[in-house]
Amino acid sequence: MRVIRTACAAFFLVFLWAGPAAAFNEDDLGRLLLTGNCPACDLQGAELGAMNLAGANLQGANLAQAQLRGVDLTGANLRSANLEKAELSSAVLRKARIDSAHFLGARLLGADLQETSAEAAPPVFSGARLKGARFDQAALDAADFRGAQLSGANLDRASLRGADLREADLSGASFVAARLSKADFTGAAIDSDQLRGAQVDQARGLALN
Repeated sequence: MRVIRTACAAFFLVFLWAGPAAAFNEDDLGRLLLTGNCPACDLQGAELGAMNLAGANLQGANLAQAQLRGVDLTGANLRSANLEKAELSSAVLRKARIDSAHFLGARLLGADLQETSAEAAPPVFSGARLKGARFDQAALDAADFRGAQLSGANLDRASLRGADLREADLSGASFVAARLSKADFTGAAIDSDQLRGAQVDQARGLALN
């Protein structure tokens, strides 16, 4: 958080230029920049690109349509956060807690979600653009990936038991040694090579090419 506090004055001047037209709450943004934490804050549409928010507490925050490209959210608390249509391409969310987080229609191209977890309630990625994203060893049982674009994504050794992958684009995605029992693949094309060593017992709609 020292990086955030040291640079907060410069960031604050840049972000507040938008004045009353900004959708986010300026006081909330100032609190995030000063402390690195902002649970339940309204940051809708805020420009936070390339910031260091590692370990930040953003539980329940509204980050819908926020610009978070390249942001470091390693180990962040994103439980119940709203990230609908947010820009998170190349962002690092490694080991973040994303219980009940909503990423509907968000862009996470090449994002790093390795070892993310959601123990209390599953996250929602329906309609999200996750091309080339990394979910290695993520623990996201029952996650909602309906209609998500997961082409080229790496989900090796991830726990996705009961995940909803209906109509998802899984072209070139890798699920090597993933736990996918009771997952729903209805309408999603996938090759057996993509599932090497994966547990797919009781998976639904699995029509291997």
